[in-house]
Amino acid sequence: MTVKKRTSLDSILTRNLEQEQPAMAPVAVAAPVRAEPQPTGNRAGVKQQTAYLSLPIYEQLRRLGFEERKKMHDYLIEGLDLVFRKRGLPGVDELKGKEG
Repeated sequence: MTVKKRTSLDSILTRNLEQEQPAMAPVAVAAPVRAEPQPTGNRAGVKQQTAYLSLPIYEQLRRLGFEERKKMHDYLIEGLDLVFRKRGLPGVDELKGKEG
């Protein structure tokens, strides 16, 4: 009793490629150039971070933003600036200046 070997996907694809492409003379190929990874998202140089806020904190921040006509993001950046400065680190404006 003879057991027939199952056909692999690789052998099918290789066989199809060999049949479709005519034999060509070998061509010297330069080393591939590595492309820099493209940033994901819409803004280059900006990293998105999620903050989980309890409902009372979120509501108070939202209310404050509404009353002062500011975005909640502005208050988060202001808070981070205070944290950095309290610890003797460069503030948000100084860090943004280093970007450019």
